Amino acid sequence: MDVRGKRVLVVGLARSGLAAAVALARHGAIVTVSDRKPPAEFQDLLPPLLKEKMGLELGSQSQETFLRHDVIVISPGVPWDLPQLQEARRRQIPIYPEVEAATWFLEGTLVGITGSNGKTTTTALLGDMLQASGFPTFVGGNIGNALSGAVGHAAPGTFFVTELSSFQLEGIQQLRPRVAVMLNLSPNHLDRHPNLEAYAQAKQRIFRNQRSEDFAILNADDPWVAALRTVISARPVLFSRQRELVEGVFVSAGKIRYRVRHLERVLFETRDVALRGDFNLEDVLAATAAACMLGADFGAMRKAVREFQAVEHRLEFVREIAGVAFYNNSKATSVDATVKSLEAFERGVHLILGGKDKGAPYTPLLPLLKGRVHEVLLIGAAAPVIAEQLAGSVELVQAGDLATAVREAFVRSRPGDTVLLAPACSSFDQFKNYEQRGRAFKELAMQLAREVSKGPPVHRKLPAAARREPLPSPAPVVPPAGTPSVEASSQSSASVLEPARHETPAIKSAPPAATPAGSTEPQPSAGIPAVSQLAAEKTGAKSQEPTSVQHLELTYVYEVDAVEMPEIIKLPVRLDDEPLTFQPLGGAESIADEPLPFEARPAVAAAVSGPRIHKARAKGKGRGPADERPGGPRPASEPHPKLPGLD
Repeated sequence: MDVRGKRVLVVGLARSGLAAAVALARHGAIVTVSDRKPPAEFQDLLPPLLKEKMGLELGSQSQETFLRHDVIVISPGVPWDLPQLQEARRRQIPIYPEVEAATWFLEGTLVGITGSNGKTTTTALLGDMLQASGFPTFVGGNIGNALSGAVGHAAPGTFFVTELSSFQLEGIQQLRPRVAVMLNLSPNHLDRHPNLEAYAQAKQRIFRNQRSEDFAILNADDPWVAALRTVISARPVLFSRQRELVEGVFVSAGKIRYRVRHLERVLFETRDVALRGDFNLEDVLAATAAACMLGADFGAMRKAVREFQAVEHRLEFVREIAGVAFYNNSKATSVDATVKSLEAFERGVHLILGGKDKGAPYTPLLPLLKGRVHEVLLIGAAAPVIAEQLAGSVELVQAGDLATAVREAFVRSRPGDTVLLAPACSSFDQFKNYEQRGRAFKELAMQLAREVSKGPPVHRKLPAAARREPLPSPAPVVPPAGTPSVEASSQSSASVLEPARHETPAIKSAPPAATPAGSTEPQPSAGIPAVSQLAAEKTGAKSQEPTSVQHLELTYVYEVDAVEMPEIIKLPVRLDDEPLTFQPLGGAESIADEPLPFEARPAVAAAVSGPRIHKARAKGKGRGPADERPGGPRPASEPHPKLPGLD
């Protein structure tokens, strides 16, 4: 789309919104940014925005602002059904997600990866495979850098490996990935999507604009995902951990095999995968299938798999303390992700659950708790809902906050046990985002290790009086009809999962740890409180209600990632929380070029040609027609891809 001279409103001023605003301004658009958070939260970002002569509307979002623009671009965290956006659609003002707006200014091959779980691991590993093959590669989207951050920095021919959430996909118009990956589907984000069907439809839109020469990578082990091959236009390529496939990428006899027509090749062995858990093996298979379609080098793929370590906050091993292993899976913000995390351990788990409820039922956890989990330590606003649904399964401890939960889990542990943070909830009740929650967990574990190193292991030397007695749970409830079994949960099939919505009462929790000046992350206090301060006195009363403390007021935030921008000018006055409106006066001046946000190596092998993201040449309003280049990873006339090196 040619945006020169057009009035463009960017809604949501966080990582994605900021990158989109800068990209649009540098391509001649008259940009205004709008965010309902107060101006004081953007004090560091305002100088570069004012330098670009952008309009500002902070602390409020008026309907008039939305209606006086030619185009609206929204960040992923902005609800698609925002009233201002509904009225703009009624007035036929085009609205695009940030990820699609970025493609207007990029030339290269777009790869989109989505699913309920495993997106980040798959995206990061595929990026490593392509980089190891010598292709210039950008890895971003819902992971790390916003796709708009590549504008002005990525060379033509770059592979854009992009993680795409349902929030980014629900509003796409003409976005067309050359390779689209669907990993799995399970109930998630039901606090934003009205039901599971709407969530599934948003995910499915990744295939909306693909054509017969494009590729759709599908999980053959997930019934809903596998069924998509009959309704999409792209050529399906299946992967499976559980069975051999006639064609595709699958596991057989401990080896990952790539089979097409009468040809088959062993790519590497399952023991080459350092990641823990069967779900991570599925992510490896998905990345491998996509890499094969993009022409990656087989040796480079094997090397990338062997060297790949768990992505931060994705079943990340933190450390071992006195024989107890600590694992950080803060990214497990859905029930299905927590199910998959638990399947990676056989016994001795001290599970930390809770946060902001997302509307999905917690009952799929029930079959995995008994015999595998010692107790569940509940934190955050969702604790009452979780306690009701998991009642009668294992001990439930109302820890309240993360610091208390980590300490209490260690107190209850023995050598060989595992303390696992896999919350099954979003983090927005007590943390800024899941990354902040994961970093807090790791810091708490490190601080605990420092304490233990100064003396005997505290979890084996405490007197009985200092041990916390499990707080009683509500009376057991019978799971509703249709509650999935553990087998159904592991399949992540939407057809067997019943969504449930809850009115979640705010849990009363201990106040968060003090935050050092200048820090945006929650830091543990100078010393974790003694266990005697955290533990309740033994009463032996099985009907005791959970203890209550101070009520937490909850607020919703649009998007939570921070972006560091160079300080160019300083505002003459200190900002407060009053709404701020500033209208742009004219065209934008470019600020100094920023460093590359990704590694773009010179290609040492021929990059794949084919349908490209391009700079649109259409004039006037609307999006220009697609500019396709001839060729592709494989000739479109061939029904299936060939195996390089096996002709």
